[in-house]
This record gives sequence, C-alpha cells and structure tokens, in this order.
Amino acid sequence: MPWNSSSERSTSMRLPGLSIRARITVGSLVIAAVLFSGAAVFFRGEVQAILIETTTTLLHSDAAPIVTDLIRNPTEPIDGPSEGQLIAIVGPDGQISKSSLPMALRKRVSELATIGETPQTIDAGNARYLVAATTAVTNQGNWVVITARNEEALGLLLDELGRVLIMGTVLLTVGFGLASWLLTGAALRPVNRLRKEAESLSTTGSSAQLLVPAGRDEVSRLAVTLNDFISRLRRSLDREKQVVSDASHELRTPLAVLKAQLELAHLNSGDAPALEADIDDASRTVDRLSRLATNLLELSKLESQQAPPECGWENLIAEISASVDRARVVRNGEDLDVDYEIEGEDPTGRYAISVTNVGQLIDNLISNAINAMGGRGAVTVTLRSLAEGAMLSVVDTGPGMPESFIPVAFDRFSRPEQSRASGSIGSGLGLAIVHAIVTRAKGTISLRNTGTGLAIDIRLPRSTRTGQGPRA
Repeated sequence: MPWNSSSERSTSMRLPGLSIRARITVGSLVIAAVLFSGAAVFFRGEVQAILIETTTTLLHSDAAPIVTDLIRNPTEPIDGPSEGQLIAIVGPDGQISKSSLPMALRKRVSELATIGETPQTIDAGNARYLVAATTAVTNQGNWVVITARNEEALGLLLDELGRVLIMGTVLLTVGFGLASWLLTGAALRPVNRLRKEAESLSTTGSSAQLLVPAGRDEVSRLAVTLNDFISRLRRSLDREKQVVSDASHELRTPLAVLKAQLELAHLNSGDAPALEADIDDASRTVDRLSRLATNLLELSKLESQQAPPECGWENLIAEISASVDRARVVRNGEDLDVDYEIEGEDPTGRYAISVTNVGQLIDNLISNAINAMGGRGAVTVTLRSLAEGAMLSVVDTGPGMPESFIPVAFDRFSRPEQSRASGSIGSGLGLAIVHAIVTRAKGTISLRNTGTGLAIDIRLPRSTRTGQGPRA
C-alpha cells in the first residue's frame, strides 16, 4: 500500500492537470514502450545468437569433407573448395596447398592456422570474417583446414532486423496507447454520465436520483453509493429546513411577547412596582427562549452521526435511582410519589447510550409526567431485563394523552391542544429529545394510555460493537 500511494503522488506531480484518461494513456504508453523495447532487444539478441551458431555450423561443415579426404588419402590431390566457400588448406610444411581466401586473409594464414575450431572474428581491411581452423592428423603430418565466412551479410541482416523491430515497437506502442485511450474512454463514459447527471440535479434542484447502470460493476456500485449519499444529504437538509421553520415559528411568539413586555416596561418606567413586574415577566420569557435554544442544540447534537458511548446495566440502575431522587427533591410534596423498580439483572450487558443521556431521558419523562398530573399522583420507573436487551418503562397516574396526538407526540414543537390552552410553558421538544436519544441508541419507544394514566415503554438492545466504549 505505501508503494501504491507513493506512486500515485509521484504520478500526480509529474502529470499535473491531466485527466484520468490522459494519465492512464500516458502510463500505458510508458509501460508499453519499456516492455516492447525490452522484447525487441531480447529478440534481436536471440536471433544474433542463432545466426552465429548457424555460421559456426556452416564453417565446420565446409571443413568436414576436406578433413575426411585428407585423413583417408593424404597423398592424393586435394579437391579445391566449392564456389562461394572461403577455404585455405595448409600442409604439414606450412605451405598453402589450396586457397580461396581473400588476399587480406591469405596474408595472415600462419596466424589463422592457430585459431582452433572455435570461430573467431577477424578484421581484414574493410570486412570482418568469422574464421575457424580444423586440424587433420595424418601419417604424413598435420594438415590445417581454414574456413571463413563474411560477417557482412550477418551484419546487414541484423541491421535490417533492428530497423524492423524499432518500427514494430513504435507501431505497437502507439497502437497500445490508442487502444488504452479508447478503452479508458469507454470505461469512464458511465462515470462522466453520472457526473453530468449529478451536475444537472445540483443545478435544477431536482429530487430525482442518479440512474444506476446495468450490471454489478464498480460504476453501478458507485451510483448506488452516491444515491445513498444524496438521500442522506437531502434528509439532512430537509431536517435542517424543518428545524429552521419550526424554530422560527416557535420563537416568533415569545419574541413578540418579549418585545411587548419591554415596551410595557418602557411605558411603566415611572412606576417602580409595575416596572419590576414587567422585568420579571420579560425574564421568564428570556428563560423560555434560553430553554428552547438549549433544547434545539441538544437535538442537533443527538442527531449527529457520531457513535454514542456505551454503558452497562449497573449504570442504568444508578442513573435511574439518581433521576428519581432528583425528582423527589424538586417535587417535595405529600401528594406526589416517585419510585422505581428493577426486574432481573444483566451484569455483562452493554447498551449504546451514555450515562448522561440516560439521566436526561429519565428526567424528561418524569418531568413531563409530573407536569401532566399537576404535581399530584404517582410516577413509577421500571427497568426490566429481557432476552434481547433492556426495557425501561415510565408509568404515571395522570390524565393520559389524546389518542389522536400519540402518532405525532415525538414531533418537534408538538403539544396537545389542552396543553396550549392551559398556557403550559413547555416548548414541545422534551419528547423529541427523548425520541432522538432512544433512536441514537438503536432502540424503540412507544406511548400507550393505560386507562389510569400514560405508559412510555423504551426498548434498548444490547450493543453489538466490539470492545467497550467510554462511559460518559
């Protein structure tokens, strides 16, 4: 992997501004040039070795019949060399008996007679010859048969072969580059189409998705991934638009009230008691705005894509106990009873919810129940261990909830009509925050009227993540 990354960075630096198609083509040309050049050099070397071996065989073949005749009949006249053969026969006395060697070689016969049967290249004027000397041992003495072959034809053949190989290498490299250009263009055509479709969707603001090409190749998987990304992005944008719209709607009324209260305070500037009352009213309105802003920020944080920390069964119990104690202290009265029950145990279970969120969840549900009951009644928080996880229930003895409101109870800024009519200062974000916490923990939440109050059931599955997350 490090080599690939380094190679890609190096290519990018050497080829700035080039398209992927151009980079692939240039890279293919370089690779093809290296491979084809290496193959041409290797092929020429093999051909040269074959030609040299063939010439060596011909030299030995030229000398073989003469050597055989000399060994059999050393006293009979020696036949001369055939036409085109370059041969010299040197007798035991060192004199040349027969010769068809060119003059430049004939002058060096005594030197050539000592070469041996292994051919050697001899420069003779403007020509080069491959020369071998074969010894024929007879009872009359040792004869030496010198054979030669002009290397000019071999050189011309190799030169012509080199030109053909160079032309072939150039043509093959160009053809390989052209094929790479065409194939890369065909492979990138669906990607370019996806890019144009994405540009069109971005320009027109269409809600359509990218067309997924047929097949299961990389391009089709890219289109599916982009469609998923576009869907998530659109949902996020829609959620943000809804938040802005809802927040604008909810903030409009308290801001108008605050403005009116400040105007009254200005009018009552000479009346200290009235001015103090106006300031108190404005302060309460500011508190409501502050709570609304805090709840909106909390919702935004909960709906982020970050994985929540984990907590265990004992953490759930401890935070439920703490929330109940807080409710008892705040709502200290003889007509209010807040209690909790634990059914079963799960000492090794882990849940994808932070301790802080558990406390926030319980506090919101208990507070909503107490407000609905007007501070009189009973609230019971129950934690049960189930086969698939944990179940948290909050049951009160209040008036319950209108059946028509239950389907939208977790929507932002939603409140029952009687709550609005009674002048409740709630922002309608409490249950939305609870729902966001449970959803982030991969759990489910439901509401139901029991006939004697309202029950909220929350199911938290055990975490499937490996290892233990931080406890927050």
